[in-house]
Amino acid sequence: MPNHRTVFIVGAGFSANAGLPLQSEFTELFLGARDYKRRKRLKLMEPLDRFVEDTFGFDPEQKLELYPALEDLFTMLDLSANTGHHLGLKYPPKTLRSLRRMLLSRIISMLYSAYLENVTNRGPERAHLIKFVRSISEKKHQFVSLNWDVVLEGCLYELKSPLSAFYSPQIFPVRLEASKVLRAPRGQRRLLIAKMHGSINWLYCDCCRRTFSVPIDQVTWLASQVLKGEEERKLYGDAALPRLMCPDCRVDLGVRLATFSYQKALRTHMFESSWMEAEKALRSARKWVFIGYSLPGADFEFKYLLKRIALSRRSTPIVQVVTKDRHGAKGDSPTVASYKSFLGECRPEFFREGLTSDTIARILE
Repeated sequence: MPNHRTVFIVGAGFSANAGLPLQSEFTELFLGARDYKRRKRLKLMEPLDRFVEDTFGFDPEQKLELYPALEDLFTMLDLSANTGHHLGLKYPPKTLRSLRRMLLSRIISMLYSAYLENVTNRGPERAHLIKFVRSISEKKHQFVSLNWDVVLEGCLYELKSPLSAFYSPQIFPVRLEASKVLRAPRGQRRLLIAKMHGSINWLYCDCCRRTFSVPIDQVTWLASQVLKGEEERKLYGDAALPRLMCPDCRVDLGVRLATFSYQKALRTHMFESSWMEAEKALRSARKWVFIGYSLPGADFEFKYLLKRIALSRRSTPIVQVVTKDRHGAKGDSPTVASYKSFLGECRPEFFREGLTSDTIARILE
């Protein structure tokens, strides 16, 4: 029997409907922690500021546009730390790995705070997002997400939807109670959300290689858990949170995300299960709908996956692209041009006004 499902491939533009930053807006929000009065966030930014000043020559008094791209920050950290090399005289691999965890801690806090701050936003973009999520069925729809955030899960929670996020059979739901990680039952109605680069609500055990997903209202704990215990105590002292331990082997849990780096570490057990679920969904779906995703060059492995699946199918999928073109721009936007050149054999249909009521009706057909 043919599969009539639609797979929605969502990027940062999808989450922007909920008030989260686009990648181009990350830097300003990231540096906003300097203005916070809470000591925890200020302490986290101090070593990061020193690193950027030492390695890129950025002075905090300089204009924001001179701040190095986060892709460059993560790439420099990853290429040195993952190969066991120093980055200059001041930064040995151990320090670089610690700085990388601090960057991730800041980004987890930033994304979750941005989500919470916009929960009560009743603007048209968020209203359309809620309308779209309300119409989702686990029997007809699946998601492949290139985002770390929990916007989709948050919308399901807000709507009190009977659907529960299903990431893969190898990612187990848990709940946190008094610093203990307790297994939680899987929901009866499961909506596939294959997260290609990880998620800010996932915990990972380096011993048994199990991955656990926590409820979205407990994500803030993971901003501390991404740090090593000694790093957290050094930064925060008595304010450090208790460590979370694997419910199966009692080892300290960590947080892993595939960063903006051009050398993403995708060959780990937790990411492989997500990629397998995404491939199964894309291979059999009748329609691929891209929402707020620009096909960036840094995602070359995902683009290869798309091309490989599209060319190996017996029938070409229907492809629709939901984007936002700048009004008055001449010709195609860079995003539209990228889709036309990369997926030309699929002849994409474009919706250039974003996630409007008309667009929602068409992509749900």
